[in-house]
This record gives sequence, structure tokens and C-alpha cells, in this order.
Amino acid sequence: MPMATQDTPNRLLDLAQDLVQERGFNAFSYKDLAGAIGIKTASVHYHFPVKEDLGAALITRYRDRLDAALAEIDRGARSGKSKLRRFIQLYRDTEACGAICACGSLAADRETLPAAMQDGVEDYFSRAEQWIAKTISDGVRAGEFELAGPPTEAATTLLAGLQGGLILSRARPGRQTLEVVQRNFFRTLEPS
Repeated sequence: MPMATQDTPNRLLDLAQDLVQERGFNAFSYKDLAGAIGIKTASVHYHFPVKEDLGAALITRYRDRLDAALAEIDRGARSGKSKLRRFIQLYRDTEACGAICACGSLAADRETLPAAMQDGVEDYFSRAEQWIAKTISDGVRAGEFELAGPPTEAATTLLAGLQGGLILSRARPGRQTLEVVQRNFFRTLEPS
């Protein structure tokens, strides 16, 4: 049986994320984590004394990865459309794995989560929506997009479409739901 290493917290977070995306936060235990990586349950508690600590660390890591991905998109893409396509690709990559967004899964469990985790999930979605709205606003100012309503509403529409699309894709394997979401979203931004 493998022994715990310095990398154990990351291995636990990796596994917890997979389980959240597959089953939901409330559908796995520390015993599941320990058994999967070959350590004792007490070792899981050593790194994350209670499940809320694990959940908070998972959300923080997932949010930090979002922030890094958005910064990379901003550095690497010039047009608003290319930035949004790269953002949507993050979700399409998740769709290709048959998974759903970890924070989307946590949002489904919201009422059973501790307040700090609820706040973390809300912060994750707020950051994503703000970035999308800014990208759309910049595209409108540059003449790339036309928009009838506020960019914040368009951002909410895109994020809701992506999150819901992941769930539909999971329920109907083999369909490219997010391709439809992407195509129809960009139609709403096309200059007339």
C-alpha cells in the first residue's frame, strides 16, 4: 500500500474533484478518498481535518485555475470572439470527458454545503460572469459585437448555457450540446 507523500494533498484534491464532477460533494467520503489512493482515513483528516476544509480547498484551487485560464486567454487572444471561443473550449474539454463543472456540481448541492463553500461557489461564478461581461463590453466598444441588452445579461446567458449544456451532454452522451450553445450564443452578438 502506498505511503502518504508531500503530494498527498494534491492527489486528494484531484480525486475529490473527479468525485464531485462524477457524483457530487455529498456522495463520497474520506474512506473513498483514502482507499482510492492507498492511505488511511486518518491521513486524509491530517491534510483536511473536516470535509468542509477539503471542499474549501477544492473550490479555491478550481477558482485559481479559472483565474489562470482567463489570464492566459487574455494574453493569447486579441478579439473578443476568440477570447469567448477559448473560454467556451474550457467547457467543451470538460464535455469531452463526460464530466460537469466542479462548481456546477457543487452549486447543485448548495443548500447542503457549509456557508464558506456556498460563498466560494458564488465567487467562482461571479468571476466567470464578470470576465465574460467585460469581454463582451470590449467587443461592443471595438465594433466586433452588437448587443441589445446589458453585457451582464449576455454573460449570465452564456454561463447558464454552458453549465446546463454540460448536464445535457452527460444525460445524452455523444451529442455535442456545447457546440449548439456556442453557435447560438454568437448569433446573439452578430452585427445586423
